[in-house]
Amino acid sequence: MKDDKLNEELINKLVESYASMIRGICRKFYLVGGTSDDLYQEGMIGLLDAIRNFDESKGTIGDDTFKKYAAVCVKRQIIDAIRHNNTLSNKTLNTSIPIVMKNRDDDEFEIDEIATSDGPEEIYISKEKQEERLNILQETLSEFEKQVLGKYLEGKKTSTIAKELNKTPKSITNTIQRIKLKVQNN
Repeated sequence: MKDDKLNEELINKLVESYASMIRGICRKFYLVGGTSDDLYQEGMIGLLDAIRNFDESKGTIGDDTFKKYAAVCVKRQIIDAIRHNNTLSNKTLNTSIPIVMKNRDDDEFEIDEIATSDGPEEIYISKEKQEERLNILQETLSEFEKQVLGKYLEGKKTSTIAKELNKTPKSITNTIQRIKLKVQNN
């Protein structure tokens, strides 16, 4: 979308509708010395770049093509912010350590990736690790926990999840804590 076509009302509507997607993407990353709000802000910058630079010949803003494009822009903006934060000038203050867990075979795998290079090998390995993590979760989580985790990873707040599943926010918070313990134990 070109600058002369930008409409403030449309931008506000898009920002509101893509907020949960951005929160979901932000949960997959960690910014050393920063907060989740810092990552969310970077994600919003990525969304605004996506709105500004979207090629409307490939679709319209608001359709699935734009959603995929926006998700890539948000993720890239967050990764760029993390990489910038981890430059040599910040390296002594900010050292990042990925959370490493072990599966049943005592193989180590990363729960979350802080920033990856985007080479074909890394992408393939990352997908394999993600599939392994998902298989472990499928085996250990109850159906209710799977529902909560899915909604949580979409970026929904615990109060929203509670309303959708007719549960109390406290029970959703407890379920998220149980999921985290199961991930750590497996």
